[in-house]
Amino acid sequence: MLPSSSHDASAMSKVQSFRKTAKERLDKAIHIACALAARQKPALLAYLDLQRHVQNRTSLLSPQGSVGRGGADSLTLFNWGLVNLAFHQADWLRPVESWAIPKVNPLPKFTSLAQHLLAKYPMPGFMTSVWLQCPSQEAYRHQGWFKHLGLGTSIRKADLPLTYTKSMAHWFSQAPDHLTAGQALRWAQIRGLDGSERLAETVVATRLAKVFANEDFWLTLLHFFVSHPKMDLAHVGPLIDFLQHERFTPQEVFEHGVLVKKGPPQPKYSLKGRTLESLLRQMARWHERLGKDSGRPIWHWTRCNIGEYEIVEGSENMGNMRRWTIEECLNSKELEAEGRAQRHCVATYAEKCAKRQTSIWSLRVENDLGRKPVLTIEVDPPTRTICQIRGRGNRLPKDHEREIIRLWAIQERLRMAVQ
Repeated sequence: MLPSSSHDASAMSKVQSFRKTAKERLDKAIHIACALAARQKPALLAYLDLQRHVQNRTSLLSPQGSVGRGGADSLTLFNWGLVNLAFHQADWLRPVESWAIPKVNPLPKFTSLAQHLLAKYPMPGFMTSVWLQCPSQEAYRHQGWFKHLGLGTSIRKADLPLTYTKSMAHWFSQAPDHLTAGQALRWAQIRGLDGSERLAETVVATRLAKVFANEDFWLTLLHFFVSHPKMDLAHVGPLIDFLQHERFTPQEVFEHGVLVKKGPPQPKYSLKGRTLESLLRQMARWHERLGKDSGRPIWHWTRCNIGEYEIVEGSENMGNMRRWTIEECLNSKELEAEGRAQRHCVATYAEKCAKRQTSIWSLRVENDLGRKPVLTIEVDPPTRTICQIRGRGNRLPKDHEREIIRLWAIQERLRMAVQ
C-alpha cells in the first residue's frame, strides 16, 4: 500500500534509513568481533554458533526489530554480549541449542541466554551488564563474578578488588538492577558499612564506582561519610574529587617558563583527626585556586557520539520566552570557565575528557537578560550514562531542570544513574 500522505512517506523513509544505519553498524561490529575471537579458535567457533542461533531464532540482532528499543546501539551491545559469552565457552553448562527462548523483551531475553549458558542459579539483574560491553581485561574479570555467582558460590570468594564482609555480600545480591557490576560492588560495600541507601546511590555516581585502586584510603573516607549521616550528600562527589587530586593525581606546574611534572600535592594526606568542616574549608580553597586561570596549554577533544539539546519555553504574547540548551564542553578552557561560573572542580576533568573517559556538558538558559550556565552534567560515553549533575556550589538540580535533562536523555537514549 502506498503512503497516504507526505508525512507517512517521510516517516517510512526515516525508518528505512535507521534500519540501514543499524545494519551497517552491526556488520562492522560483527567483523570486529570475529577478528577478536579469531585469536582463540574455540571462541570464534562458539561465537559463530551463537550468532547463527540468535539470528535464526530471535530478533536480538535484527535491524528491523531494533527500531524504538535502543536502536543500533542495542544491536552492538547484544553482539558484544555474544562475543563475551563465546570467550567463556569452555565453562558453558548447557548447549545453546537447548535454550528455551522466553517471549520477553530483548534485554531479559539476552539475560536468559547468559544464565542458560553459565548459571545454575538465578542471578541479580545488574549482572547482565558484565556481558554488554566491549571485551576487555576488566570486563573478563567481572564476567568471572557472574560465573562465580552462577555456580552458587559466595561473591566473597571471587576475584574482587576489595575485601568483602558477609554483610556486603548479602547487599551485593540486593543491589538495584540499573547498576553496573562495579557500581553494585561499591553500593553493597557502603550498605554493608551501615551507610544509607542515599549515600550508596550518591557514591556510585562518582569515580569510586569505576576505580578500586588505593582502597585502604578510600575505605577510611567511606567510614567518614557513614559517621556523618547528616552531611549534605551534594558534598560527596566534590570531596572525592578534591581528595583524589591532593593525594593521588600527579601535577603539572610552570617553573621558569618550563612545564614540569610533579607528584600529588599531598601524597600522605590523612583523614585522621579531621572534621567535616575542616575538609569542606580545604575543598573550598581548592575550588578557588581552580577558578583562577591555570596558564597551562589548552587541551582539545572531539565531540562524542551524543547529540546536544535545545528547548524553548514561554510565549511571545506573555513575553516570557527562554531557551534552554545542553552543549558539550570541548576543551580545557571551557571546563575552566564552567568551573569558575559554577564554583566547582570540573576543570580537573580535562585529561579524562581528552582521553574520552568521560564527557562534560553544560545546561544553560537564555532570555532577554542574557545567557548563563545552570548545571554541569557528566556523561560516561561508552555506557551513555548520566553520572553527575551539579549546579553552582555543587547544588543538586531543581525539579524543572531535572525534567529538561530527562527529555534530553530520552532524545539521546541516555541512562540516568543519578536520581
